[in-house]
Formats: sequence, structure tokens, C-alpha cells
Amino acid sequence: MHDDPLNDDISLDITPLIDVIFMLLIFFIMTTTFSKPVLDIVLPQSETSEDPTANKGELLISVREDGSCWHQEQQMDREAVRALIDAHPEAMLNLYVDEKTPFRYFVELVDLARQRPGGRFVISTRSSS
Repeated sequence: MHDDPLNDDISLDITPLIDVIFMLLIFFIMTTTFSKPVLDIVLPQSETSEDPTANKGELLISVREDGSCWHQEQQMDREAVRALIDAHPEAMLNLYVDEKTPFRYFVELVDLARQRPGGRFVISTRSSS
């Protein structure tokens, strides 16, 4: 018999490939298991903030430190804010929330915004400069 290199069976050992795949699988499982379920949010400055005077069909609602809601220099309770949002369904809700406002007031407004068709809203920040 002749030793013909073209007729030899070529085998490829895929054991290292399987080991790498298992290691990646374990890595992704472990990182998703230990991810934090709580968001650490600090709302304040932004490098890319836009001019707030350019009102492009937006409904501007401000929330002060004490949780009170304001629209066009008038204080509003939660039901008045809900009625205002319902009266302008096409308007984008623009939230100005003081950085010292308890987070629950912000969440209440986001919940109101999400109940609308489309649920669109933006959060305004102050410029860092």
C-alpha cells in the first residue's frame, strides 16, 4: 500500500471549541444573574440639552422639590395634570423635574404619560455650561 496523503482521513478536534462555548455560556448566565435590578438615577446636567424655549407642540410640566406640578405658572394637582394630558393627546409631554424631587413624583408622571396613546415624553435637563 501506498501512503497517499490525499486519501488520509482528516479529523478535526472540536473539544476546545466546545469548551470555549461552555465557558461563554457560563459567563453570560452568571452576568445576567447578578445584574442589579435597581436603577441608580441622578437627573441633572446634560451636554446635549436643547433650548427649552423652542416649544414644538410640547406640553411642559414642571415638578418642584416638594412634588407640586406646575404648567404655565399655575399649580396643578394630579387629576388636573391627567386632564391636561388627556386634552392634548398629540402633544409631547416634556417633564422638568427638580433634581431634589422624590423619585415617586417622577414615576407618577411617567405612568400618566405611558397611559396615553403613544406614551411619548421627554425629560428636560439643564445644560452643564
